[in-house]
Amino acid sequence: MRKGILFFLCTMILLTFTSGDVLGQVKTFVIGNEENPWRQWGSFDLVDDQSRPGWIQPIKTSRDVNILHDLYTQGRLFALEEPTESEYKPGDGRIWSPNAPFVENKQMAALLADGKQDTISFNYFNRPGKSNYGVSIYIDLGAPYPVDEISFYPLCREKLPLKVQQEMGSESLARHEDCYMKGYELWAHDGGPGNRDEWGRPEYHLLDNVPTNTERVVVNQNFPPQHIRYIKLRCLSQMPFEIDQIEVRGEGYLRQATFTSDIIDLGDIANFGRISWTAEEEPGSQVRIYTRNGRDKTTKIYYMINDIGELEPLAEDTDEKNRRKWARLPDEAKGPVVDDTENWTMWSSPYDSSGQPFIALGPRQFFQIKVVMESEMAVTRALVDSVCVEYSQPTMARSLWGEIEPRTNVDLGQKYLFRYKVTPVIGQNDIGFDSIQIRTPIEASVETVKVGGQVIPSEQYTASGEKNLLTVRLLNRKIVTDQDVLELDFNCAILAFGTVFEGMAFASWKEHLLGQRVEVHRMEDLSVRGSVESLGRVLGGVETLPNPFTPNGDGKNDTVLLSFRLFQMIGTAPIRVEIYDLSGNRVKKLLSQTVSTDYYELTWDGRDEHGKLVSPGIYLYRILLEGDAEKFVKTGTVAVVY
Repeated sequence: MRKGILFFLCTMILLTFTSGDVLGQVKTFVIGNEENPWRQWGSFDLVDDQSRPGWIQPIKTSRDVNILHDLYTQGRLFALEEPTESEYKPGDGRIWSPNAPFVENKQMAALLADGKQDTISFNYFNRPGKSNYGVSIYIDLGAPYPVDEISFYPLCREKLPLKVQQEMGSESLARHEDCYMKGYELWAHDGGPGNRDEWGRPEYHLLDNVPTNTERVVVNQNFPPQHIRYIKLRCLSQMPFEIDQIEVRGEGYLRQATFTSDIIDLGDIANFGRISWTAEEEPGSQVRIYTRNGRDKTTKIYYMINDIGELEPLAEDTDEKNRRKWARLPDEAKGPVVDDTENWTMWSSPYDSSGQPFIALGPRQFFQIKVVMESEMAVTRALVDSVCVEYSQPTMARSLWGEIEPRTNVDLGQKYLFRYKVTPVIGQNDIGFDSIQIRTPIEASVETVKVGGQVIPSEQYTASGEKNLLTVRLLNRKIVTDQDVLELDFNCAILAFGTVFEGMAFASWKEHLLGQRVEVHRMEDLSVRGSVESLGRVLGGVETLPNPFTPNGDGKNDTVLLSFRLFQMIGTAPIRVEIYDLSGNRVKKLLSQTVSTDYYELTWDGRDEHGKLVSPGIYLYRILLEGDAEKFVKTGTVAVVY
């Protein structure tokens, strides 16, 4: 498979663009179409791109294929539990026995899976006078395969051509035929994260127990078809035995297949939009899409140990060049290989659905896509036709660095005056910006706007605070230099102990460009932490205005506004808000639904469940939030007068 950096030249689909200016286009990078077929843009791990042209899916195995022999012929079956060959990589197969010496272990792959019809077998356990009870042979297929049959046998006439039988002679052949395993157990593990011991080793489940075996050619199908990665064959007899071949067969799709794109180079930094894909998920299957993005062409750091014993990073411009250079070093000069977390993000969590925003900390030039197709059933599969990523160039700036104050000891639910600062780093090809949007827990209001330390008059900008979004736009000015530091002072409150005020900048005169995320030097730069006194607070900030109120239809104080805040909730919980009279009878249900951390406003018009005005007097409101382990209640009074 072709490796390295793939430079994106001109294969793109342009979205609707009405301006004649070549700047300001939103483009989509596509993998999986005719111009960019899957095989040219990344590496396959158990992926089939031939069965349905243009689509990728897990490989399907058939019963006429011996999986173990297939791995051997591909050069992907290695001896020993920890193979010593440099060619071995995760996902390759292994075969070993902890009961055999190193030399015999090294021969196991060639002897037990080569498929040769010759006179050579694995005969270490053909040792008269020594008990073989409990000796085991382990197999790692490298991935969960659909398996419904496991076979093993010594040299025998059923499996050897007549010419080989004649070479051996009938007496010798008979001795080999009788040297079969006289009792055995078959164990398996699916390779998943479950059922492992404290060191992460598989805890096998029993497929079959045959304490007395009379079949020299064992063809075991005494277990339901299932995905299997690890196999253990355990001898239950003290008698000597030898094995010529082990065969593993099944029918269906592998449990998991992965496509990993090469590093995609957009030529310059870009802002990202949405990621989408076209896929089919048959019952029991799913597609998971991951991404990561970076500032350069190397996702890993390869270290060498220099002459004075210090770690020195290799400085080639691609991972492959660094890997080759590192591999040529003598063992004593090889340092560790680590992920480059300074210049690259980790792989994202899987996207919930197609059309989600591409996860990026800011504008980046390089990114990768990983497609994982999984199925719990061997008879079904997930398929992917293509993956598309929106991006736009030019950017507003090389980077926009954000900070907020205050960041600590903020009481939940109390309004504070926050200062939001954006420091731009603007390059020659960047266009600047004039608008910013900030995610807020509740509606925020702007007090002051500054650019480059100078206060901007209120008539020279617009500010709108919605429920969870504050938008500020400069009317006659653009931020186009590094000195144009933007500062916003706004009133807002936080509802969770740790609240991040994410920001996004826009160029209003380039309406087709995607926004640019405000980045942080440190994770806490845009995060506001609540005060210690706020810990454990869930329901509060209850207000009733006006109180009393007069629902007499004159248009003045006809309704009461009941507002409250929910803090620090993880997920959602049911809530009920109700009005009662002083006798405890429910008069009106204002709210009954599932809620999350937020600010809520409810209106009561003084009418009961039947739409009739209530009598003047004092009424009780009751807010009941039902958490998993605790209930939270707030009550108070509201007066109705005429």
